[in-house]
Amino acid sequence: KPPKPTKAEKDKSDLPKHKSVRKYFGPNEDIYIMDAMTQGNLGRYLNHSCNPNVFVQNVFINSHDLRFPSIAFFTLKFVPAGQELCWNYNYEVGTVENKQIVCNCGAGNCKGRLL
Repeated sequence: KPPKPTKAEKDKSDLPKHKSVRKYFGPNEDIYIMDAMTQGNLGRYLNHSCNPNVFVQNVFINSHDLRFPSIAFFTLKFVPAGQELCWNYNYEVGTVENKQIVCNCGAGNCKGRLL
């Protein structure tokens, strides 16, 4: 039987998985949005899934400015030839007022909505 987690371990598990870099910029700094709807590389053809086989990682090649990373895609598991590559957009449901996007990924753990 595994030991029960300590209070410190429980508190640590409640922390967000990903930390925002927003705090490094001033209050008047604009937010930059990447949108590959009309142009971009092959990554623009990867769709969302609540059970993804790809994850996204910020990488810094030509600059170390945290506002302008390059985006790299890596597989989470073996992906057979011909299988769709998909990643979790990680949108938080209810964060955009008066906006709802239904999720149609079909995964067993589907949240039903993206926004």
